[in-house]
Amino acid sequence: MTVPPIYHLNDLGPQAQMMSRNCDNTRMAMILQYVAVGSMIVMAGMSVSQVWKDAFGSPKHRHKQGRSL
Repeated sequence: MTVPPIYHLNDLGPQAQMMSRNCDNTRMAMILQYVAVGSMIVMAGMSVSQVWKDAFGSPKHRHKQGRSL
């Protein structure tokens, strides 16, 4: 059974920036820059969301995130 590749969203921004610098087509370079900026915005939103959940979430919810025996 083959395992599908795993792509991490936090790697998408720097990879798209690198590809846009090496691209000869200006349209494609611009699209890759938009992908890089968009993925960085999504990652920032996800991290802020997690911080808000940790800071203002219910104590019962935090207790369930611990190790299960």
